[in-house]
Amino acid sequence: MRQPTSYYVRAIWDEEASVYYSETNIPGLNVEADTISEFIDIAQELAPAMLMANVPDYAKAHHPAHPKAEFELKYA
Repeated sequence: MRQPTSYYVRAIWDEEASVYYSETNIPGLNVEADTISEFIDIAQELAPAMLMANVPDYAKAHHPAHPKAEFELKYA
């Protein structure tokens, strides 16, 4: 299976549960947080780690000492 060339993490507000949860194409990444700030912090911490752990092509192309080097969080 071919891996995507770009990855995303989207925060979605769940009105009933009063939390933000993630929609993402990063295998193994699930984020849930009470605030958008907390969501961003968790996503920035976990996304590179999940890519290194679960996407072989990503792990081969990125040195483990710098997993955040090409990670950029975009939000509207």
